[in-house]
Amino acid sequence: MMSVYKLALPLLLAFHGLAAAAEPSRISVQTLAAGKEVARIMLPIGQQHNVQVEANQVEQDSRGTTHARGNVRVIIRTGGAATTIAGEEIIIKRKVLDTRELAAIRALEGMGAPGKRDAARDRKELARLKTIVASHGWPGTRFAGPELSQNAFAVLMRMPEKELEALLPALREAQAENDVPGTQLAQAEDRLRIAKGLPQRYGTQLAGGKPVVIEDANELNIRRKMMGLPPMPVSSGQ
Repeated sequence: MMSVYKLALPLLLAFHGLAAAAEPSRISVQTLAAGKEVARIMLPIGQQHNVQVEANQVEQDSRGTTHARGNVRVIIRTGGAATTIAGEEIIIKRKVLDTRELAAIRALEGMGAPGKRDAARDRKELARLKTIVASHGWPGTRFAGPELSQNAFAVLMRMPEKELEALLPALREAQAENDVPGTQLAQAEDRLRIAKGLPQRYGTQLAGGKPVVIEDANELNIRRKMMGLPPMPVSSGQ
């Protein structure tokens, strides 16, 4: 007999207007086949996710792990969007953020806060971002949610050339795992190349409304498409 379970799995962070008393958490959804994991998604922090599980059998332990077996269908609603995951066995895990993870989230929140922006603030945010990357890798969507991940990228793009180059490998790794948009990596790569006196590859850096010199302009739109950027007439970069 099919059972339907509605789970309250909010990713609660006080700065998103949710209950401050709740424990900030990260949620993962694992799909298994023959007892082995074949897919996993991490739900972004900073949003409330309502999860409905339909299955022949559902168990939930004291740690908040939900194990569903037999004709499983998981419906995840976030805002106005809904995602459905189906399989024979699905595990939903909730991990409470530890002190360091929560400190990183708070620091990323502060990077997007309004107020005066000057060299002192940039240096402070740079130091915080370097600490976060050293401890957790690049703070992409899975770790921080799209808004706070964008804050980290904005700090990166204000960095001096040396610092940008040092953190770029972490951003590349995150993009390879689809944890940040390709558009972010394209902008960072182009900015570094221009700083080094090299032609840019994606045409994201403009001067006088036109891209600075582009490497292999005939292949520009192919590279842009790979990074999720819209086409640009090749002639505009020449």
